[in-house]
Amino acid sequence: MSEQIDYHKIHSLTIFKDLDRQELEKLQRFIFVKNTAKDCFLFSQGMPGELLYVIISGRVELVKNTKDNKKLVLATMGPNAIIGEMSLIDSAPRSATGKTIEDSVMLGITKKSFNELLDVEPRIAAKIMMGLLKIMSNRLRVTTNAKVDEILS
Repeated sequence: MSEQIDYHKIHSLTIFKDLDRQELEKLQRFIFVKNTAKDCFLFSQGMPGELLYVIISGRVELVKNTKDNKKLVLATMGPNAIIGEMSLIDSAPRSATGKTIEDSVMLGITKKSFNELLDVEPRIAAKIMMGLLKIMSNRLRVTTNAKVDEILS
């Protein structure tokens, strides 16, 4: 990682909170910092998913193109949010477009780097994967509850 991020800043991020200082130091060679200006496209719907971002500062809008060519804003994500997490699990095409709506700073990890981390530091990779699973489980729970509320109303 060319630009250093403070230990406490990284440790405060949900995905990395179970890592100790030594594990975070080892992790730094597998992640990178991305500084982006407002209105920067991070990825586009349909392109291969090969990269996860953790937002340090700023905001990212996730937009989906509908069948009738309308744009549907799925979510606006801010600090501590993870986007593109499915790309570490599979290489399916992106389900939405990600675009910064403010100047932003993010940590990134490529699928290739994560696979190397799995080989070299499996304990660290397992902790990160558990963090991802917790986040994805929570998102699914929120979506399920919203659907149930919609059906019941």
